[in-house]
Amino acid sequence: MKQGTDMKINRLPVRTWNWLRMNESSLSAIDIEALLSARENPTDGPALTLPADGVSCIRGMSAGMMEAGFRDIATGMGPDMEELVRESGTPVEIIRVKRGERPETPVKLVFSCKEGESSLHAAYIYAEEGSRVTVIMDVSSPGGAGGTAGFQTRLYAEKGAGIRLIQVQLLGTEYGYINDVGGTCEEGGSLELVQLFLGARSIYAGSSVNLAGDGSRMDTAVGYLGKKDQKLDMNYVAGHTGKKTESRMEVKGVLRENASKLFRGTIDFRRGCAGAVGEETEEVLLLGDEVVNRTIPLILCGEENVQGSHGATAGRLEEEKLFYFCSRGMSREEACDMMARAGIDALCGRIPDAALVEKVQDFLEGGARNG
Repeated sequence: MKQGTDMKINRLPVRTWNWLRMNESSLSAIDIEALLSARENPTDGPALTLPADGVSCIRGMSAGMMEAGFRDIATGMGPDMEELVRESGTPVEIIRVKRGERPETPVKLVFSCKEGESSLHAAYIYAEEGSRVTVIMDVSSPGGAGGTAGFQTRLYAEKGAGIRLIQVQLLGTEYGYINDVGGTCEEGGSLELVQLFLGARSIYAGSSVNLAGDGSRMDTAVGYLGKKDQKLDMNYVAGHTGKKTESRMEVKGVLRENASKLFRGTIDFRRGCAGAVGEETEEVLLLGDEVVNRTIPLILCGEENVQGSHGATAGRLEEEKLFYFCSRGMSREEACDMMARAGIDALCGRIPDAALVEKVQDFLEGGARNG
């Protein structure tokens, strides 16, 4: 990846909507140079907590040295992001779960981004046959001033294995945030992805999961709160390759003030995936006259005997609901805040870490006071 050039990210699997110019996005040369400079001035790695047994971690290996099993996993942000991570020499946390192990305690990686600095991180998670693991990635910063924080996570679930990845982003308002995920499931394997995007001025996120094995499945749940001039750009792909595979994508968010969002959601039924089922839903609550909300739901079908559905709803808070809350002593602003947080609170119920949930609530309370 050459410095001084733009990087193409979040490309749709099939180019469409050309006249709207939403097939892909560009990451500016300034942001790329900030990430590349991180290799010359590396920041500390994440604080890592592992269960007592059954899970190991190798730290510091370069992405360019990865075995083919990881290198062949496509990610949601695309080849340019993969090249950036590989050529930058970014160190990788390689977490491996032994066959049949199912630790109750999650693996936890805590990233504390320093003010005014940029960083690029990579974590690869491999679950051997029949194992199960939860991995939590907690990304935050001590204040509002910031650079660019980039992350790439790759997941591989062997036969009958399951990986639950929980990513919570609580960065300051001046940060740029880049989050790239790719995964592969063998027969009967499963991947669950839970993401909360609550901070940063700009958010670029992508996820691509290949349901390669028969009977494999994927469940993705994303929540965000966009406000002021925040920008969100997302690209999520569920690739059905194996027979009788299942995917579910659910995205819920709020846009306030001048926030803008572009969500691309693709269900790709590939040849040979007979009996596959895919579902995608998105709900957006609009709480401002200047917000920009864009959605591209896409179903690609290369196989018969499949079921795919998608739905997107966007609307403003009903006046009847506002009247109801205000008649019980709430201000209009308090009522909007409560409705905006409802979806986030629901996702917090899927986070098995009470301290992190409290951290999210504190972050939201701070944003409400400062917003």
